[in-house]
Amino acid sequence: MGSSKLLSEAFGEPLNRPVPTMHDFYQEVTQKHGDRIALVCMHQPASFLASITRGDPPTPPSSPPEKYLRWTFNQTGHASHALAASLAASGIKPGMRIVSFLNNGVEWHVMLRAALELNCMFAPLNPRVALNKEEARHMMAMIEPSVVLVEDSNIAEKLELHAPESFSKASLKLFSTGGQNKTNVPQDWQDFASFAESGGAAGESTLKSLKVVRKSDDIIAMFTTSGTTNLPKGCPYTNSMCAGMIVSFIQHCELTRDLDRVSLCHMATSHIMGGVGYAMAYHCAGLKVVHPAPTFDATSSLKAINLEHASDVPAVPALIYAMLANPNFDQVDTSCLKHAHLGATTILPETIRLSMEEFKCERASEAYGMTETGPALAHRYYDLDAKVPEVITCGFVIPGSKVRICDPETNKPVPRGEPGECHIGGELIIKEYWLGPTKRGHDAFYTDEHGLWIRTGDQAVMHENGECQIVGRYKDMIIRGGENISPSAIEAIILSKFSLLAEIVGVPDEIAGEIPVAVISKKPGQEVDISKVRETLVKDLGPAWVPEEIIDIQSLGLDDFPRNATGKVIKTKLQKIVIENRESQSSVSGGTDLLDTLNRVWTKLLGVSPGTLTPQTSIHAWADSLIQARFSAVFMRETGLLIRLQELIDHPTIEAQARLLSTRGGSAAQSISDMKPEREGPPGIYDMVHVNGDETRYKKTQELADETLKPLGLSWNDVEDVIPMNAVQEMFLKYRRPQSSNHRHAFVCNGSSIAHVKKALEGALAHHSMLRTMAMYLDSHTSVHITIRPSEQWFSKCILQLPSVKKADDLATLVYGDIKLDNACFPGPMMRFIIVHVEETNCAGLVYMGQHSVFDGVSLPLFLDDFNAMLNDPTTKLKPHVPYKAWADSYYNLQHSPIAKASVDWQANRLRGISKNPAAVFPVQRAPEWFKGSSEGWIDIKTGKPGPPRKALTKNGLGVKGITGEGSLRDIQALKAKHNIEGSQIVKAALAVVTTRHTKQDYALFGQAQAGRTWPFMLPWQANRMPPAMDVDGPAVQGSLNKISVDKSERVLDLLARLQTEQYDLNRHAYAPMNQLIAALNGYETEREVPNFDGKVKGAAWMETEGGEGDFMRDAFKRQIFNWLPVPPVFEYNRLQKVQVESRTDVCCLWNCLMLDQTTLLINPTWDDAQLYLEEVEGMLDEILRLAEKFAIEDNWEKSVGSFL
Repeated sequence: MGSSKLLSEAFGEPLNRPVPTMHDFYQEVTQKHGDRIALVCMHQPASFLASITRGDPPTPPSSPPEKYLRWTFNQTGHASHALAASLAASGIKPGMRIVSFLNNGVEWHVMLRAALELNCMFAPLNPRVALNKEEARHMMAMIEPSVVLVEDSNIAEKLELHAPESFSKASLKLFSTGGQNKTNVPQDWQDFASFAESGGAAGESTLKSLKVVRKSDDIIAMFTTSGTTNLPKGCPYTNSMCAGMIVSFIQHCELTRDLDRVSLCHMATSHIMGGVGYAMAYHCAGLKVVHPAPTFDATSSLKAINLEHASDVPAVPALIYAMLANPNFDQVDTSCLKHAHLGATTILPETIRLSMEEFKCERASEAYGMTETGPALAHRYYDLDAKVPEVITCGFVIPGSKVRICDPETNKPVPRGEPGECHIGGELIIKEYWLGPTKRGHDAFYTDEHGLWIRTGDQAVMHENGECQIVGRYKDMIIRGGENISPSAIEAIILSKFSLLAEIVGVPDEIAGEIPVAVISKKPGQEVDISKVRETLVKDLGPAWVPEEIIDIQSLGLDDFPRNATGKVIKTKLQKIVIENRESQSSVSGGTDLLDTLNRVWTKLLGVSPGTLTPQTSIHAWADSLIQARFSAVFMRETGLLIRLQELIDHPTIEAQARLLSTRGGSAAQSISDMKPEREGPPGIYDMVHVNGDETRYKKTQELADETLKPLGLSWNDVEDVIPMNAVQEMFLKYRRPQSSNHRHAFVCNGSSIAHVKKALEGALAHHSMLRTMAMYLDSHTSVHITIRPSEQWFSKCILQLPSVKKADDLATLVYGDIKLDNACFPGPMMRFIIVHVEETNCAGLVYMGQHSVFDGVSLPLFLDDFNAMLNDPTTKLKPHVPYKAWADSYYNLQHSPIAKASVDWQANRLRGISKNPAAVFPVQRAPEWFKGSSEGWIDIKTGKPGPPRKALTKNGLGVKGITGEGSLRDIQALKAKHNIEGSQIVKAALAVVTTRHTKQDYALFGQAQAGRTWPFMLPWQANRMPPAMDVDGPAVQGSLNKISVDKSERVLDLLARLQTEQYDLNRHAYAPMNQLIAALNGYETEREVPNFDGKVKGAAWMETEGGEGDFMRDAFKRQIFNWLPVPPVFEYNRLQKVQVESRTDVCCLWNCLMLDQTTLLINPTWDDAQLYLEEVEGMLDEILRLAEKFAIEDNWEKSVGSFL
């Protein structure tokens, strides 16, 4: 946005040689280096397959004393050619497919080269795939092999059992003993060694007769990558892709510069890092490849360093730590080690230090690549510094490749230095995924003017010099209370300061959204002081980054973290194990003593060791405000006892909290139950606060309800409660168009059928009465919601089932814009749900439309949490929330109290005179009304007639979807710490200044959403005795109009301090009744009845007088609204996957602002397409972000506001 920075995009240098086919590549290197040692398998006997190698290898000067398999390039070529002849003699032809389930060994290399010679596709799979029934069946059906090669009788048995159909179609089933005489070949399998020798002259003749033609686009190999939840996906490698990848790797790493380099290939060859990177690439460079053991074994790898002088070590961090911890390490001469090549996870500085200073590698670096792309980013070995770098990057783009760091939403490159999603392009990436025998996947790919690209899902930053740094997986990022928490940052501290391997995973939390949990792996005999770990993390990262629990991995029943074939930790599996462990230990009521119970809950919540907390411990030293808010909710749900946030502040020690609870004699559940007593039948004359014993009003309410419900086949007897609205709800409800103040949300309900979703939905709705409502206008100052008892008839009117859709994305367009179905409007139902089957995911999808008068950003997640819980377990007993009726009744009763009047007076005095300066409102109105989203069917409130068509200035309905922009608020923490000014004031100030630049007035006018979440019009001691307003199950949101003067000579710090002071007052008076404020500014009383166009009286918020100051205020409020979200909305649950979230409020422009992490601001404007052009919004967004960035720099706080204009 106006930045002069280079974009995060880099293109590798051209390849320095033509790309051959892979068969020709191997032939070329064999002709050049035939007598050099190519392959060493230290776990296999020298005699294995000797009959097809044509001679023994030459004995090098430093020959190891042990006799194990050591082959030259010539021997490897002879052996693979003999196998190719035997395969040809058995009927194997070009284009057929070969699958192996092998660990590291000579069989892998021989079969690979034989497949290349025959031009057959070779699919080397991890043997563990065969043990998983679903994966084995899936992969065998997808590959449809003609040849199957295994080396383990258990694998052979499981393949036949798990994939009988595909297995039976394979014409050749080969079993390798690995040269171990004690191993028996299973029945119906052929011995691999004997088969390889069987071809003879007949095989040679058949092979020649095939006249194999090899092309660059032939698929010659299939590696697999596993998603977090789905079955493995196939990654097809063509000749040109695979050979190009190897040429690029050799060129970038200058492998041919030193022919004494040796690959320590202890990574699985069934994976890209071991198979392509440290086996095929090193062979094609003429270098020796050493397999110390079938799978990684620290002792064997150290032995390979000693005996075979391995120089280049590919590894994930766990492998380095295992070798360093091995008791034989001190006896190993590591002087031959040149390069530790680290990858497959985020590499920490401590791992680089250990690799160089303790493991004694000359150099160590991180590289980055994927099965889909091969190596894409790497350091040049000879350019690496011998010192441990302060910042770990994975290097530069390698030859022939392309890398860019993009905004995940737009695929557009971000400026260098800014985080985004890593995308990789070029001719070296796969073109598609194989998902089944014929099914292909392309969702991760896209094409632009630079060719094909793949989205990696990894977050990265490209530095100014083009180096790239991988920050982590987007899916691994933990969002706690709106703050992005990077697991790798926590893991780095724990490793560097406590020598502990740790993995950080996020687990769901009802208050914070997600919280971090640490799983640690200790060395034998290692003692760990968990309290010291926590103290260090608080000091280095802050309290929000401290894991709630620090769990020893052995307490989870594990000896090691779950890993994939490369040794990379599978965080999704670990996360699932942690969540299940927490759920199994969720009960903490191990005794009736309050002190013990409090200590247990705090210990669990803070993740400290038992005994750490004493009765005299002040929780203020351990818990920030968010943790304290969570404690209140968790304690109430797990024990049934109520302790409020303010009480935690006033009673900081566990002992004081126990004394407080012991004097109360009541529970949270009882308190909430008392606020909403059970009642059979409809409400009585004293159950409705707006009636309060008045027989006439009671009768009128009953009659109007019957009239309202009759079209639905319901009556007064179906009414559960009648709840008064406040003026903000009336404003939301006001019918101007079908979509007035609507939200539309769509989700895929993973693993759930339509029937399952309907049952869970009905169960959750039964628990949330405000989402079972109709609306009525009783008189000019009484509007009410009537809640309907759950029933089959009610659900039939608000839940609709439609025909299936093909893809999840189709949910976003399902009935979109349908004037009858795509809305929830007066008189109701106020929430409408549509359930469909999604063919692509074979599960149900849900779309709902909600009228904003029945929910807000705090209450809706309460419903989604419960709905998700019901999807997980339909028998779940949902915990109670604070009844909305209690809150709304209290508001209604106290809205004319002295406290309420004082709030109205404060707001009115602040705003008087604004109508005299209409030039201060912005933007200028170009079309009638203010509508985000579709205006089809809109009604002119003043005439009651359909309004004229409104022409969109922005195409494709982009305004209601919005755009986003990010900025960095560098010193926002210092502003809070030194001046007690919240970061929101920076953004609000920027919006005010930018607005005055457009209006050329001395002050800015714009609306502001206020979360509220207090008990209005009560004295503090009264409010403190009420249940937490955070748990009120309905809308409490309010709105205020900002009037912010902008003086160019004022210091930036003074402006921010002034706004912060006013914010405290805005919070205090947020609940000033809007209808009373409008009336006060207009100069008349709110009791006056105002007939609308249809002759019926409406609430005061519906008054459409013209020219009054109150009306001017209402109009100014709708032009621009500033909405600060301290906690980003959470719309992702384990059973609910977000597809669409769309807000259709009746305003011109809504600025949603939130912090992605401690310093990164995100602004998401949405707007009325008929009022603003996209370019106008983009320009203003850029102005606000840039000015906010300047206001957030401490060095600028003493400067005048005008110096930035």
